Amino acid sequence: MTQFRKLAIAGAVTALMMSATAAEAHVSYNTGASTANNNAVGPWTGGAPSYDGKLPVTWVANVHNDINPNATYEVSKANAIEEGAASSYAVETVANRWNPTRSWGNALDFGLIDLHTTGNLLIQVAADASQSSTFTPGFTLFSGWADTATGNKHGSWNQNPNAPTTLGATGLTYLGHASTTIAGGVASYLFTGLAAGHYSLWIGGNGPTGSPVGSQSYVANITASPVPVPGAAWLFGSALAGFVGLRRRKMAA
Repeated sequence: MTQFRKLAIAGAVTALMMSATAAEAHVSYNTGASTANNNAVGPWTGGAPSYDGKLPVTWVANVHNDINPNATYEVSKANAIEEGAASSYAVETVANRWNPTRSWGNALDFGLIDLHTTGNLLIQVAADASQSSTFTPGFTLFSGWADTATGNKHGSWNQNPNAPTTLGATGLTYLGHASTTIAGGVASYLFTGLAAGHYSLWIGGNGPTGSPVGSQSYVANITASPVPVPGAAWLFGSALAGFVGLRRRKMAA
């Protein structure tokens, strides 16, 4: 009976934790976003991030991979409306200013990621087909959130996509990028072994000269997964558990 009560209590606690996680795990959108620098004051659909930078941000993905290690977080117009944004809200970037030959920061969409524990992140950015977008995406991931008010999006930044500038923002370190040259295509990159902490995702267009340069809607999917435990560690753990069990049996005898 005592064992049954323990199991019941454990189940109730687990259910409570899962319900709390479901309520907390979300993407929050800046419904007061504009093209101005230092515009991250909101209001936000699900709580404002603790962001001190001057580069304007339009969303933050709170990745609760410590409790739900295989979740996918979608950044999109549809998700923003689900989170409480108005039906007119747009998740978009303008022109083709991720493209290294024409890069300019004021055309980017700036997003934040809060990764709760060490893990892998698969980031995929594509045109939002539901909005008839012909977006040709490119994105760059930095570790850190801009930690001072020195950033300025009014500048070129990506002539060398392997070592892009941070538009004057401190606290950012380049990690990697992905892009496609196909209109309506998908830019994808798997970042492995990321430490818990803050990351900045900059999204823009990589279309060629003459392609659409107006606002283009996009969908970004951020999928978390745990870092695999090396096989040798599993074998060592199994051997250690067997040794402990054998020792206990001997002591009992």
